[in-house]
Amino acid sequence: MQKPRLQDDFYDFVNYDWLQETKIPEDRSSMSAFGELDLKLEKLLKGLTHDWATNQKDIPNNAHIQNYVKFYQMILDNDTRENQGWEPARKYLADLENLKDFHQLNANYKHFAFKYSFMPLDFGVDEDFINNKIKVMWLGEPSLILPNKDTYADKEQKDKLLSAWKNMVHDLLVDYGKTKQEANQLIKDAIEFDSLLVPVVLSSVQKADYVSLYNMKEISWYNNKSHFFKIHTLANRLVGQNVESISCVNPEFINKLDQIFTKSNFKKYKALFFIKNLIFAAKYLDETKRIKSVEYANAVYSIDKPRELELYAYDTAEKYFSMPLGLYYANEYFGAQAKADVEKMVSNMINIYKTRLENNTWLSQATKDMAIKKLNKLGVMIGYPEEIRPFYDKFITQGYDENSSVLENVVKFNQIKEEYAFSLYLKETNPNLWGMSPATINAYFNPFANHIVFPAAILQAPYYDINQSSSANYGGIGAVIAHEISHAFDNNGAQFDENGSLNNWWTEQDKEKFAEKTQAVIELYNSRITPYGPVNGKLTVSENIADIGGVSCALEAASLEQDFDAKAFFENWARVWRKVEKEGLARRLLESDVHAPAKERGNVLMMNNDLFHETYEIQESDQMYLAKDKRIKIW
Repeated sequence: MQKPRLQDDFYDFVNYDWLQETKIPEDRSSMSAFGELDLKLEKLLKGLTHDWATNQKDIPNNAHIQNYVKFYQMILDNDTRENQGWEPARKYLADLENLKDFHQLNANYKHFAFKYSFMPLDFGVDEDFINNKIKVMWLGEPSLILPNKDTYADKEQKDKLLSAWKNMVHDLLVDYGKTKQEANQLIKDAIEFDSLLVPVVLSSVQKADYVSLYNMKEISWYNNKSHFFKIHTLANRLVGQNVESISCVNPEFINKLDQIFTKSNFKKYKALFFIKNLIFAAKYLDETKRIKSVEYANAVYSIDKPRELELYAYDTAEKYFSMPLGLYYANEYFGAQAKADVEKMVSNMINIYKTRLENNTWLSQATKDMAIKKLNKLGVMIGYPEEIRPFYDKFITQGYDENSSVLENVVKFNQIKEEYAFSLYLKETNPNLWGMSPATINAYFNPFANHIVFPAAILQAPYYDINQSSSANYGGIGAVIAHEISHAFDNNGAQFDENGSLNNWWTEQDKEKFAEKTQAVIELYNSRITPYGPVNGKLTVSENIADIGGVSCALEAASLEQDFDAKAFFENWARVWRKVEKEGLARRLLESDVHAPAKERGNVLMMNNDLFHETYEIQESDQMYLAKDKRIKIW
């Protein structure tokens, strides 16, 4: 590929050498600025873990870390896992093998729900959107075989991925002890049951509109929805008290329970129920079975080879002990100077947001006042949380010498998390708990707490570097900060008030104007074409609104610094989104990711910016040109 003119493709121009030279590791589906930091972090934490496992005396005096290391060592011991063979899985799957009908499942629902995935009714406990001070009961929908509903619409992709799934499952079933005929019948039944779910589950676009998923219904609405499953009774058993209402994610699915979960369909449901949990179990057995169990997932994302044993052991142990390990990382490696700089940036950004809101020309004063009120109450969390969830105290690894297995520990950890989650029913929400480990290259806005969170690990170059210019930092971490602030005012976040409760604080006229701007964002991104298809503007609209607001705000903040350099800002923005990815991942992201593809984020935000056009003298004949009346200004 020849290097383009920056006026035609700014993203490719800035990142040209990196895009040409960067190779995607065989066990990954992409590499990016995020990915490079993740590799660096992985190398550090895996190295620490290896040292702890090799030299026990170096393990910190921390029960969580000690159990983490013990679990890691168990996973590394493939010889013992090989000797155990399928036995841990047979023990785990026995209840599924012996399941006779839906009546039996209904009678023992809590036991099955806390132990297995793919239950007919996906109960959970989470925030009440209207009264965000407490947790309430939710009812979701089952997962599909393919990644999401949208994948089934592309026949070529559907056939390719289902073929990979069938081949993997057949090999696992036969290795488990089923005859080839039994394996083929189980696969046929499972796919037939999956086909019953596809028409009634939600699409990616529907899920992205997360406010629409909140449908609180009195318990009487659920009466007689299912012949086999007594929803009120099951909900009561799960939380040990009377449940008076449940938020229904997908009412259409609940209304069709008796068309899906019928006596004649039990055999088909059981086949898919068994297979999904067989795949899950195989991931924690010996290396041969583990590698077989990820063949389908690797096909989905075009990953060429599975993770090597040491990386797999680290991944799995870190997955269950992510917060304790993240706290250790933050305490050891997070600098006070970085925190102070980012706190200053956040403060600057919030003040600029207030000024921009006060000077806003399309909002009424009443809506402006409420927006500023929300901004004034915005919580900011940087580095690491003050406390973590108490269930980690119960994560006690039982070793092989205690007649346990990796799978048995995983099942126990999952059950502990489920028990904890359901114990929170009608309990007061704790806003101090984070949804991300400090050792995460990411950030987020929590609409239910009205706070933004920046884990320690993202505060590194190219996002943040104490030695790079303030403009470059504003183009990196500054834009990320402003992006997260903007989520408080995107098409979803704007429906929540300063306390994080679902509450309309907009005048009708302002709401209509915002809807027009939202539609303009959808249309702008709908026009963008990638090698694997068009961008879905509706799916990605909330993130695109946050990007547009974030870049505008961060750029204004950068311009107030004495060393302001517009080019440094724009170029670092393009750098932080650099990415190469494999076809499978690219297709999955177009189907289901609420973020626009990396290149579109790198380019469209620049095309939408007046100062970018002035700085680089973009002309109407240039591909980076966007007519002034098409440039969208929201916040």
